[in-house]
Amino acid sequence: MTSEEFARIAADFLRAQGERRPIAVDPSRHRLVVGVPPEPVNFLFLGHAHVEYEAAPVGERERVLSRRFWSSITRAPETRSAAIERSVLPRVRDAAWFSAVRRQAELDLGADEDAIDGAMLPHQPLNELLAVHLAFELATSVTEVGVDRLEAWEREFEPLYQRACANLKARSTLPFEEAAPGVFVSPYHDTFDASRLALPELFAGLKVKGQPVALAPTHDIVFVTGDDDAEGLLQIATWGEEALLEPRAHAALAFRLEGTTWKHWLPEKGHPAWAKFKLLELQTMASAYARQKEVLEALLHANGHDITVGTMRAFRTPDGAIFTACAWLENVEALLPQTDRVDFVKVATDGSAQGQVWSTSFEIARRVVGELMQPSGDLPERWRVKGFPTPEQLEQMATDGRLP
Repeated sequence: MTSEEFARIAADFLRAQGERRPIAVDPSRHRLVVGVPPEPVNFLFLGHAHVEYEAAPVGERERVLSRRFWSSITRAPETRSAAIERSVLPRVRDAAWFSAVRRQAELDLGADEDAIDGAMLPHQPLNELLAVHLAFELATSVTEVGVDRLEAWEREFEPLYQRACANLKARSTLPFEEAAPGVFVSPYHDTFDASRLALPELFAGLKVKGQPVALAPTHDIVFVTGDDDAEGLLQIATWGEEALLEPRAHAALAFRLEGTTWKHWLPEKGHPAWAKFKLLELQTMASAYARQKEVLEALLHANGHDITVGTMRAFRTPDGAIFTACAWLENVEALLPQTDRVDFVKVATDGSAQGQVWSTSFEIARRVVGELMQPSGDLPERWRVKGFPTPEQLEQMATDGRLP
């Protein structure tokens, strides 16, 4: 764009942000002159802002203007309530993140439940695996809205959440980009792309084959295609694998839009895209369990508990099937991840390296020795195991649940 076109964009932005003074364009020096004497006058040089604006993704451009010019704006007085409602936005995260944050608060604050509750971000479920909290957008950054901020504002979560969704919808006027027939990519790249899952109406009208399936591997991008589009599903899964290498990792889980609700979804086994989506799901779960394991080990150590925090392992069979497993060791109290397979391990008592292993599915383990397993309440779920099955139970589970 020309210098004059960018100058008009910058001037329009200043006025939209509440600048009350006259704004004149000085094309010879590529600047704006804001105000006239005897009022204060600002000279806003546009050269660097112009270059940064054109280089930025479309969804980031307004933030470039905010960062460059916010401190120079003289606004009409604004009430605190109006400022809050103008700048609040929803932020979608995987529900496991909130669970890990609570465990971290327990580590930092001890057994003070009131203090722990106060340290948590107020949020609500979007579905069984995603939740949404509030963020407040400042001129140069975004801050999270905690309990203390809501109390200071004298505001309740739910009505403010509705306002936040309305704000995000108002800034989501760009159409999704059709990267291939029936395959769409979010165009915003403003760190709120994944958060637009809170606005299912943005996705319902996309021309996809079947019901919309969304994958948001980072906070900055969402891929969408239809559940009846095999090539489209392969494409977004491939893009998802690449996006997980980016620093703004999110939950690389697929969700299908059913009515107005996103439901966790996988194509059926045998589908060309099943293995890719399953691997993305495992990578997401492994990351969540690793994050959870770190804080649980620190918390158990601080409280003097000798409990092992188990590791989720993933395997691929010769025919390409993928499954997860964990080890339940004899005489070891543990917090085990929920996996496809459970390996019961009896360590040799004679000092040799050889022991015995019985394997079964998680469902059969719950059915046969459920009295030895207690859910921890974490997300993703862990199971506190204490004791060990009898020889008869081990043989029964190994027979009933033969697995790779």
